[in-house]
Amino acid sequence: MARARHDRRRTGVSVLRLGVWRAVLAGPALLAPRVAAGSGEPALVCADTGTALLECDGLSKIWCGEFHQRRKYAIRDILVGTPRHDRLRAHERFALRDFSVTVKAGENVVVLGLPASGKTTIARLVTQMSRPDRGSIRVTGRVGLVFSGSLGSNPFLTLDEYVQLAASIHGAEPDVAQACCDEVLEMTGLSARRQDSLMTVEKGDLRYVSLAMSLTVPQDLRVFDGLPNPGPDPTGVRVATRVSEQFERGSNLILTKTTDGLPSSIARALIVHDGMTLYQGGRDTVVPIYEHFVYRMERIRKAAEAAAAPNHVSEAASPAHADPPSPATLVARAKKSLDRSKVASLAEDQVAQAWATDRPILLGPFVSDVAFELLYWRPFVAWMRATFGPRTAPVVAISRGRVDAWYAGLVSEYVDVCDLLPFETYQTRNLERIRDGGTVKQRVISDLEQELLDATARRLGTVDVEVIHPSVLFGVCSRIWNGAVPAAWLAEHARYQPFDSLSADGSVDGVAGEPYVAASFWFNPCFPDSRRHRRVVNDVLSELSRRVAVVVVDAGGFPGVAPSITTRDRIRVVSLGRTEDQPREQAKLIAGARGFVGTFGGVSLMAPFYNVPTSLMFGEEADLLS
Repeated sequence: MARARHDRRRTGVSVLRLGVWRAVLAGPALLAPRVAAGSGEPALVCADTGTALLECDGLSKIWCGEFHQRRKYAIRDILVGTPRHDRLRAHERFALRDFSVTVKAGENVVVLGLPASGKTTIARLVTQMSRPDRGSIRVTGRVGLVFSGSLGSNPFLTLDEYVQLAASIHGAEPDVAQACCDEVLEMTGLSARRQDSLMTVEKGDLRYVSLAMSLTVPQDLRVFDGLPNPGPDPTGVRVATRVSEQFERGSNLILTKTTDGLPSSIARALIVHDGMTLYQGGRDTVVPIYEHFVYRMERIRKAAEAAAAPNHVSEAASPAHADPPSPATLVARAKKSLDRSKVASLAEDQVAQAWATDRPILLGPFVSDVAFELLYWRPFVAWMRATFGPRTAPVVAISRGRVDAWYAGLVSEYVDVCDLLPFETYQTRNLERIRDGGTVKQRVISDLEQELLDATARRLGTVDVEVIHPSVLFGVCSRIWNGAVPAAWLAEHARYQPFDSLSADGSVDGVAGEPYVAASFWFNPCFPDSRRHRRVVNDVLSELSRRVAVVVVDAGGFPGVAPSITTRDRIRVVSLGRTEDQPREQAKLIAGARGFVGTFGGVSLMAPFYNVPTSLMFGEEADLLS
């Protein structure tokens, strides 16, 4: 068997003097410098675009899950020196098997995988914290590990010494270490507290130090063990900006379990599971395949948990309860589904092909958030009608909330979800869909949605139907948001039309007949909960209520009317609760108003479609589409 090798140029001990304290980082250096040819001296130079910074070929790593047995194996291997083979000993498994990847200068390469799939093992091998049992790694230049975890601390260190320690851990050379420390202190807003003891510094103030340092120390290649997720605070925004800049520069190996927050430019992407590479390709194919894979794996996990429950009745004899498909089979099915539906690049062709048939078309079911329905899905339906014209065969829109008026004139029939399921059942099943998929967005056809489609087809007296599911549009929008598809696509494939004002009479029980302004406030990523934003809400309600009656449409999360508002008797909070017609009743309140003001998103987006003068608020522009 080929002997595993690491083509690296420096190992040993890194020592940092911190006053009377000394931190000794023993073992192989985590971050090795580029070595100039023939000189043996480190040279901080940038690799040319296209240069292979990392070449991993056939990497395998065996891991023993039992601690005491692992120690015995380690001692035996050291003393005997027997080469490793594919044969596993007791308690051993492959943490990584035959993994290969190449990262060139300027490229972003992404490895996607569920927890315990081998991502951290890859990071440890590439950064030489661990050695492969088989295969080879060739690294050109400096490699830095980017992670968001804490470094730990000694409470007797000063903040300046702590940051110097972070610089040493992340491999800063002496000639740039102080500059890196100064930049990190500035980025984290801690410059004025250099000499403060760590005992006097809140732990929360230190949470970005390691991440900021890993992004600041000069490196040729950065390995992201997980995608950083800084908060919305000012320091988090500065760190997030630095992450975005690093993604734009490229030269990154990104190991993550989620597709949210990926850079827009990705040269290659891989899917790993149980240490094996299941699929690799471009972003437009790998990301939707992985999202489908994650959804199906979560369904299998929940089914296994249900089967293991004490009160579970075994149905093993039923063909419907056979052994679940393997991960490789799930990926193959997702690839086939992607090729068939052409979600990534051929959404328009899919609609055209469906419209050209003489079969009924089912649009939906739409069970996601109201904002997406108003801004994208309903205008997309209007574009279909305007582009392809009326049909002889039925076009049926499926949605929830009794919003048939929104689709009037666009489809031949509207079916409400609660015509097919009791509201309580639908609500429970939809929450399960969101939990299983990890998002409210309809990226795949869930079991609930398939049942709704089947039930609608039965109402039409046929099973031979065409389906245009919201995942067609979600797939395109996700690529627009990450920059892979021009934003102009949405404008070209949407028709924005006001709703019929007669469908909203404003005569809701408990609301006086006098003119009123509607409002709806809640906190979300683009309008986060803060003292400043609460003051803005109170000031707006106070000023409005001095001039006109105010009806607050509480869609959930309204912070309440402050006792300090002297005209609070002119403010009425209407909470309609979760009912099968909640969106329709909210629309009546909003459509009957003389004006509307509120948080950007959700029910607030109803107002412009009813020609109600509207002012929407947000605080964080970057999160408007989150």
